[in-house]
Amino acid sequence: MSPERKIDLAWLMLVLLSVGGAGIGSADGAGVGVAVLVSLVMAVKLRLVCTYFLELHEAHPRIRSAVLAFCYGMPILVILTTAFGDTLSSLTGALIG
Repeated sequence: MSPERKIDLAWLMLVLLSVGGAGIGSADGAGVGVAVLVSLVMAVKLRLVCTYFLELHEAHPRIRSAVLAFCYGMPILVILTTAFGDTLSSLTGALIG
């Protein structure tokens, strides 16, 4: 498959995942399950962008590691914030105040 075709397919997947993620996010349930699904969509989208548009395979290993840590760290933070939002809010309030 040509590189142009791969980029076109990656773009199409990003569009479909964006529409799917919006549909999941607008669901009536606002629990941890929805956050996990949205985070999964986010992780796949970040990985697509990193692979096909940022060309991380050609980057220095430290840069690649930092970007991949962001790609997988952000969805985890979204899940933790949803699951433990009240606790994190109390903790940060106590640290600041």
